[in-house]
Order: sequence, then structure tokens, then C-alpha cells
Amino acid sequence: MRKILYAVLALAMLTGCANKGEKLLRSLEEQGVGMLVLNHDQTTSYNAPGVQDLLRLTAEEPERLQGATVADKRVGKAAASLMICGKVKEVYTPLVSTPAREMLEKAGIPLYAREEIPLMLNKDGSDLCPMEKKLLDFSDPMECAMVLRGSSAEGIAMLKMLNEQGLSLLVYNNDELTTHANRGVQDLLTLIAEQPERLKGAIVADKLIGKAAAALMATGGVVEVHTNIICTAGRELLEKQGIKVFAREEVPQILNRDRSAMCPIDSKIAEVESVEECVNVLKESFGFTD
Repeated sequence: MRKILYAVLALAMLTGCANKGEKLLRSLEEQGVGMLVLNHDQTTSYNAPGVQDLLRLTAEEPERLQGATVADKRVGKAAASLMICGKVKEVYTPLVSTPAREMLEKAGIPLYAREEIPLMLNKDGSDLCPMEKKLLDFSDPMECAMVLRGSSAEGIAMLKMLNEQGLSLLVYNNDELTTHANRGVQDLLTLIAEQPERLKGAIVADKLIGKAAAALMATGGVVEVHTNIICTAGRELLEKQGIKVFAREEVPQILNRDRSAMCPIDSKIAEVESVEECVNVLKESFGFTD
């Protein structure tokens, strides 16, 4: 009797999901838009080509996606990866690709789709969708999102290597990769003092980036940064200097080891505005004098 009851409840849940999905998809089709986002009882429609709206939302309005129900005209691997990064609650679509379904299922995001196809094709069906082509060699949603935002293959590979080998900093410049494992900003300060040419024009992967590390990277002249975690002040500083930033996660501030307060290095320059002054404070604090 209990097994029968569970089966009936499961069927009711699936039926409810399907009914909700069909209602959302009908609304999507009636409005003639590409995507609907339902969050906090507010539905917003979007109609930019491809995954442009998802890229913008994940970068500029992440709160719109977090915990949201999303109905999308078609969901390929590119859209799925951005939905996962945006932490959506559930996805409804008329058409999903197998890699997208597998990616969403692995992330634990419920999916309702009318039809599934092996791969998402371009408009005339002659080849793979351009966005899907870019992601053929990537399976991690965060890495896919970085590719879609314009990250270099070198930067993604560097961050993966940094995490796998337990390093703190990688610097790639002039076809040469150097690895570093000291804590904090010690390695960046040493490079600026002793090998400034290593940083100028470099691609850098760093375990985590606070305002201090960002100021040193900007001073060193790096052009692209990859990291697991970046604080808002660090991202803003780097972007203001025209440096490309690719982060798996952004936090309000970098905390100390017991997570009771701001990182002591960042706290030294919390109220300092200019990059040059930030670097001077750090050099003095760590005994690096010109």
C-alpha cells in the first residue's frame, strides 16, 4: 500500500511539473520571446540572440536568476552552463540537447523538455551551434561560462592546474609558465620587485584575489586574471584598469582564516583609493623598499 501511495504521489508531482511547464512554454510562445524568468512572483521576458541575456544576467543581475524558474526557447550546453552558474531552480524548454540535459541533471536542476536532440545545431541545421562548438572540450559548467565570457584556453587550463596541484599563483608570459606556492601576496610582491617583466602582459591564475592582490596585478601590468574567488573591490579595481577578470565566485570581501573578519592584508588598504598608494602600503608592510 505504501509503495502504491509513493507511486501515486510521484506521478502527481510529475504531472504537476508537466502542467506548469506547458503553461510557461505556452506563455513563452504567445509572447514570442526567447526566455522567461520567474522569480519572487515577478516574470521578466528576454529576447536577445543566443545566450546574451543569460551572460548579462549572470554578470550584472545574478539575483534575478538565483532560485528562479526559467523557460527558454531552446537549451543547449551554453545556456545550461550559465543557468547552473546562475543557480536557477528549474528549467522548462521546448528543445534541449543531450549534453545540456546531462549537465543540468548532474547539477541537480529539474528539467522539463518537450523534445531532446543529440546536439544543438545552427539556424539552418548545417552545423553545430557556434556557442556549442566553443564548449566541445569542456564539461565543467564554470569553465564553460568562462569560455562564453571570453576567457582564453590558457587561463582556464592554468586555473585547473593551480587547483589540482595545490598552488597559489601561476603566471604565463612569453610562452613561459611559472608556478608559485607562497601564501598571501608575497609572490606578487617578489615578482614586482625582482622580475617585473614576468607580469607585464601576463595571464595570471590566482587561488583567491582580494583588493591587495588586485592592486599588485594592476601595477604589474597583467592583462587577464583567473581565480576561484574574488572580492568585489578586487574585481572593480581590475576592471577599472582594463584587465579581463574571470572568477568562479565573487564575494563581498576576502575573510581571514577563521572567517571572523576581513583578511588582514586587505584591511590595510580598505580605505585606500589609488592603486599606487595601495602598492606602497603593501610594500612597506612586507618590507619591500625601492
